[in-house]
Amino acid sequence: MGPWPARLFGPDAAPAGSEAALTLEGEALVLRMADHAPRRVALSSLTLRSTGFNHSRLELAWQDMHGAWACHLDAPADIAALLAAWPRDAVPLPRAVSGARRRALLPWAALVLVVALPIVLLGAFLASQERVVDFIARQISPEVERQIGALTLARIKASTPFITTGAEAEALAQVARQLVDADSDSYRFHLADDKLVNAFALPGGDIVVHRGLLRATRTPDELAGVLAHEIQHVALRHSLKGMIRSAGLSLLISTIIGDPGATLSGQAADRLLTLKFSRDAEREADDHGFSLLVQRGIEPKGMVDFFATLAKQHDNAPPALLSTHPASAEREAALAARLKALPAECCKPLPWRGPWPP
Repeated sequence: MGPWPARLFGPDAAPAGSEAALTLEGEALVLRMADHAPRRVALSSLTLRSTGFNHSRLELAWQDMHGAWACHLDAPADIAALLAAWPRDAVPLPRAVSGARRRALLPWAALVLVVALPIVLLGAFLASQERVVDFIARQISPEVERQIGALTLARIKASTPFITTGAEAEALAQVARQLVDADSDSYRFHLADDKLVNAFALPGGDIVVHRGLLRATRTPDELAGVLAHEIQHVALRHSLKGMIRSAGLSLLISTIIGDPGATLSGQAADRLLTLKFSRDAEREADDHGFSLLVQRGIEPKGMVDFFATLAKQHDNAPPALLSTHPASAEREAALAARLKALPAECCKPLPWRGPWPP
């Protein structure tokens, strides 16, 4: 009987499952996939259960020498046809799948879940937001995080020209190389042709510096301080976590019933371009960025001087950098205290030939 469209999950299936055609042939389940030999599974080895948000999906699971497998059917009509064709002398169907009473109650149970689940999840999210945010962030792979950043970068490039050659682009690249390993592809630095004094980090490692910021720095060390700070926003996944907080309940539900990375990808540009970091995140990026400069032997005074100068010059009309990276006297004092505590020969200014900014 069949075939019915299904999705196979297992050791050699695609991460999101492989498309398959399912048939019942005697006492066996047969799965046929493109570019693969048919897979035959004895009905007696299967475990059946209802899955999905409203238990509308049928899962057929089994194990063999290669590992654990699962086959999903989603269409109600296909599920009904499969169960109707199930051999009577085969392994009995679980009551959760075949019981008429359970099927009659499912619409009401689904209605209760639809109404009650968002309320319960909202309470959980508000009660322990940071733990929930950390949990969701762990479900998103670095590859997906990088895709989210790339989507936003593409949108920015569609409206803002980028500088890829010339003295300014080379200066940015040269300073960046002092902070990250030359062969590292974890970070990618871009120079936007924009007069705003701004820089920002995207999930996955893309860091954008505006031309206005480069021209506002007085030494290579000041630029290095900004880059060290932005690198830490990437390393600590601040942008990703900020997006998760902004997405809130909808993303929590996506984590439970689907792929949170897909939800964030669809909302990436709008959320990232309006994201403002918390003061705790800024202090953390300051602290780790300062440590990175010291680790690389770069004079961290440039970091302290640049942020302090910006804060003093723009009290009434803060530049974009300070509107998304809120300054505070507390942060400035903490950095100054760390600077004062450094050994005299700890670090050196970055060498540079010619005028700065270039």
